[in-house]
Parts: sequence; C-alpha cells; structure tokens
Amino acid sequence: MKWRTAVVVLHRYVGLATALFLAVAGLTGSIIAFHHEIDEWLNPDFYATSGRGPLLSPTQLAERLERENPQMRVWYLSLKPEAGEAALAVGLPKTNPDDGKPFKLAYNWFQVDPVTGVTLGRRLWGACCFERRNFVPFMYELHYKLMIPGRWGAVLMGVVAVLWVVDCFFGLALTLPRGRPFFTKWKIAWTVKGGSAYRRYLDWHRAGGLWLWIVLLLIAVSSVALNLRKEVFVPVVSLFSPVTPSVFERRGTLPPDRPKEPALSYDDILGRATAEAKRRSWALAPGEIFHSRATGLYGVGFGDHDVEGWGSSWLYFDDQDGKLFGENIPGQGTAGDVFIQLQTPIHGGRIAGLPGRILIALAGLVTVMLSVTGIVIWWRKRSARAPGFPGISILGRARRESPDRCRTRNV
Repeated sequence: MKWRTAVVVLHRYVGLATALFLAVAGLTGSIIAFHHEIDEWLNPDFYATSGRGPLLSPTQLAERLERENPQMRVWYLSLKPEAGEAALAVGLPKTNPDDGKPFKLAYNWFQVDPVTGVTLGRRLWGACCFERRNFVPFMYELHYKLMIPGRWGAVLMGVVAVLWVVDCFFGLALTLPRGRPFFTKWKIAWTVKGGSAYRRYLDWHRAGGLWLWIVLLLIAVSSVALNLRKEVFVPVVSLFSPVTPSVFERRGTLPPDRPKEPALSYDDILGRATAEAKRRSWALAPGEIFHSRATGLYGVGFGDHDVEGWGSSWLYFDDQDGKLFGENIPGQGTAGDVFIQLQTPIHGGRIAGLPGRILIALAGLVTVMLSVTGIVIWWRKRSARAPGFPGISILGRARRESPDRCRTRNV
C-alpha cells in the first residue's frame, strides 16, 4: 500500500532526526520525576535544619539574604509552615550602577533555615555538571533546553516535541496488521518473541511503543505546551475552545513612569493573600511567594506544588496598592484553560501522585529504549542493503523466523 510506504519513510527519518534529543529528554525526565528525593539524598545538608522556634517572616528572610548578598535581590521564597524544613530562596542580580548591566552572581539558589535565617546551602542554577549540588539543576536544564542559553534551547525541544507527537501516530499506524482477523494479528505486535537479535530489537521497539503509547503521546503533547505555549499550543487549543489570557498577558508592559521598587513588602502581601484565602474558605496554607518587578505583581501560591495533583492555586496582587489583580485556580475556566492547566502536572506525573511519577520515570526509560532500538534497526537494515555486507541475510532470516513476515517491512 502506497500510504504505508510513505508512513514507513516518514517514521524512519522523523525518528532518526529526533532520536538523540528524545533519548536525552527521556533519561533526564526519569531522573527529575524524583528531583526532590534525589537532591535531598545527594545534599542532605541543604535540607537538615537545627533551628527551633518561631519562623522568620518572608521579609526578614529576604532582607537577611540580601544583606549577605548585596548584588542580589530575592524574588522567590518558599513558605514552610513549621520548623524542621528548609526554605528555598531564589535571587536575581541587581543592576551594576557603573555599567548598567546586571551583576554576575556566584550563587542564586539558597536553602535557608526558616527559624534562624542561616544559609544551609547555595548554588548557581544550571551550573555544569555532575557535582552533587549541581546535579539536579543540571538535569533540569538539560531536559528542558539542552543547556542552550536563552530561548533557543526551549524552541528546539519544542520543535522536537511537535515531531514526536506526529511520529507517535506514524508508529501506531505501522503496527496495524494487514488482513484479518485484525485483533489476532495485531496481538503479535504487542509481544516480544525470540529469534535473531534484529527480531528482538524490532519487537522491543514495536511492543514498547504500543504498551505505553498513550503515556508517551501525553508526554509529547505536554512537551509542546511547556516549550511552545504561545507559539503553537495556545493557538491550536483556541481552535476548539476559548483560552483566557494569563495574568501576565493581561498585565502587559508597565508604563515607564511606574515605580520600580514595590511599595509593599512580602509580609504585607502575604497578609492580604491569607485574608483573601480565608474569605474564599480555602483550607490550604500559603506555600510560596514571589515578586515580579517586570510586571509589578506579587504572586502567592497555596499548597505544595510538588504534592497537589493539579498544582497550586495562585493569587496575584499589585505591588504598589496591594489590590488583587488576578488568580489562577486549577480546574477553573474554559475547557481550553483547564486543558492547558493539566499539561504541567501531566508532564511531571504528579497529577496521579507517586504512581504517576513512577509511570513518567518508566516512560522516560522506554523513550530511551525506543530511540536506541530505532537507530539500531535502521542501521542494520541499511547495512544489510550494502553490497557485499556479510550480514545481508539478516532480514531474510528475520522474515523466515517471524509468524507475521510482512511486519519487517513496517519499520
């Protein structure tokens, strides 16, 4: 069939073009599915706190860190409800008044004791490579943008994700049998049998892709959402359902005469957010807070985003007058809004709790296997076609050993 021949060629070359990228993404994705556990195991000193007593407020923690690191301003803080757990603080460089450029920071991520304010650990996010304090952040940067500076790495991985989505359907189509009975013949594609090494590679490639096909497709789609949200994902979703502009899209660019420094502190905003959550009868405590100088907004997240299946609920406040500007509540909005909200928790597996994260880690390893076996299958077929190649009979043996001989033509 002509369509099948065309799909074979497309599957082969799309797979070869994306194999290396997907292998890296799959392996690193399996690791960061358990990023917190791995980081705590590698860096126990970052998380063990000794202070006991009242917690310092977010403003107190930020001011202490900024005194110790005068070239930095704290823009994010995690909020721990009790002593015994370290708080995370993230900084951005201030502007050097001598040349108008941002200072170059030695560190920008800090684990601090929320009672004493003592810094337990510090690191520069994304620094290379396998030192224990850098391992998890390096895996993140490698996973999302291959350590390529700026936006280009994310765009590249987004293009790979688009090709992956399409190739998922190419691969599925090539497993469908020709002839009847349909399900009896299709069942063969779901199994791994004995035989030559080539046959085993082919069976692992086909069966591995089938058994986790839905999961791999969901990961591929969510990868497009995370890397090409505005460029591809939102426009496509908008064809089926209206999509509400995000808080930051509605905020837009601030006028140049607006004050750059916030008139309200982290503590001021946390008090307003807590009161608003109480008014709404929210049971979850505040879990994180940030200040975006570019938009003039504070954001307060409720709950633990690593635990909540759909992620945290967010409230956003103006940094000058403290008025509530917007919100982002998981599960609320149009069908398009909810579909977009689901992509991040699906991609990390937390939407299904621990079983979901285990499944994502397994899917990452399967992605590596599919990439490797796909390259091996292509190389063996290419070599078998070469004149005088001693393995010329590989494909013939594979076909004779297979109960469904035509399947070797589907790769």
